[in-house]
Amino acid sequence: MVIGVTDSGIGGLWLLSALIKKFPNERYIYYSDNRFAPYGNRNGDFLADRFYSVTNELKKAGAHLAVVGCNTMGVTLGLTDAVKAPIPVAWIYPEAYPEKEDTLIMTTPLSARSDYVGALRSRGAEILCEGALAAMAEEAGGCSEEIEKRLKGMAALNKKRTAVALGCTHYLYFRKAVTDLCGAVKIYDGVRGAVRRAARYIADTEPYSLEWRFSGADESEKYIKVYSETVKNCGKRGGKQGV
Repeated sequence: MVIGVTDSGIGGLWLLSALIKKFPNERYIYYSDNRFAPYGNRNGDFLADRFYSVTNELKKAGAHLAVVGCNTMGVTLGLTDAVKAPIPVAWIYPEAYPEKEDTLIMTTPLSARSDYVGALRSRGAEILCEGALAAMAEEAGGCSEEIEKRLKGMAALNKKRTAVALGCTHYLYFRKAVTDLCGAVKIYDGVRGAVRRAARYIADTEPYSLEWRFSGADESEKYIKVYSETVKNCGKRGGKQGV
């Protein structure tokens, strides 16, 4: 089986690494829509257009399943019947349980306006919406001193709480910085849920391979480096892991 994993940039590499760890006997294509990264400040119509374009590209490349590693696309498109894909799709969404835990959800501007995040807010979650962080992570290839400084200046992160939901896969690169600020906090990232949803389609019987594709400039060298670091850190991400 050929599994296509896509995101607007490096954020989806966390999901890619988790999928390969769970299903090592498959063929993978990672499609970075880096020409349009990040998605979080876009609008729903733009995301729908990119979704159609990317899933069709993945189908042409031989993918049998698309795993979307963008929470913004997940909450904007994945929970509606408004989009139809040429191949099956597994989505990622922010995971949070505000009725049980004092929860902060870090999210993007477009995600913050979604019904999904709105429902989490109404159930008691605090929402931290920051429009620049994903772009900063994309440019830095992960976290950076500038990002850490920006995080330290956010009042919502300088508070002890029970759980933090990272509602953008780019934010997974900030896990350690977040736990340093919030203390012994439980971290939710949505990756495990996305892997479970993808598992419905995967038999895990093919020889392993990984191919890189980009909508913009070929950044294979950068992505291989970031992915290698991501694999090392997967499983020791900082903070207690949300189930």
